[in-house]
Amino acid sequence: MKIFSFFFAVLLLMLQGISGNTEVQCRQAGGVCSSDRCPPPHTRPFGRCQQGIPCCRT
Repeated sequence: MKIFSFFFAVLLLMLQGISGNTEVQCRQAGGVCSSDRCPPPHTRPFGRCQQGIPCCRT
């Protein structure tokens, strides 16, 4: 039973690390995480930084 708890903790740490990579991926692709919508007139959404937060680029 202890091994199950260990694997569950490792799984949670891995999932937490994956969720933080979306902002890094957005910036590496030349984008910026916006708080609400992409500011007009020259930016457009092309992905998500987090749930409901668009990644915008020109």
